[in-house]
Amino acid sequence: MTSGNKLVRGMFVGALVGAVVSLLDKQTRDDVIETSKSISSKLKGFVEDPTALTTEVREKIDTVKDTIHEVSEDIAFINEKVKELKETTPQVVSLLQETKERFIPKREES
Repeated sequence: MTSGNKLVRGMFVGALVGAVVSLLDKQTRDDVIETSKSISSKLKGFVEDPTALTTEVREKIDTVKDTIHEVSEDIAFINEKVKELKETTPQVVSLLQETKERFIPKREES
């Protein structure tokens, strides 16, 4: 049980040290500050107008649904083409074999 606590504590300390080291870079600090301001502003907007949050969540859900639907249609299309390919491949192989059989004897006779 104690080793589990050490693991979690070690992971936490490692994450904290990594965050501090990454903040030594000015560009990273500026990005963190800018992102924090953006998130803070967004949160204030949602507190003032909770319907904006629900509207945004619904829009994201609709976007995900549309994407899933498009991917589903693409997969169905690909499956259909694979099925067609499986059906036509034996026919093409048979046609090629027949063609080969007709031309090879003619070459041998010549």
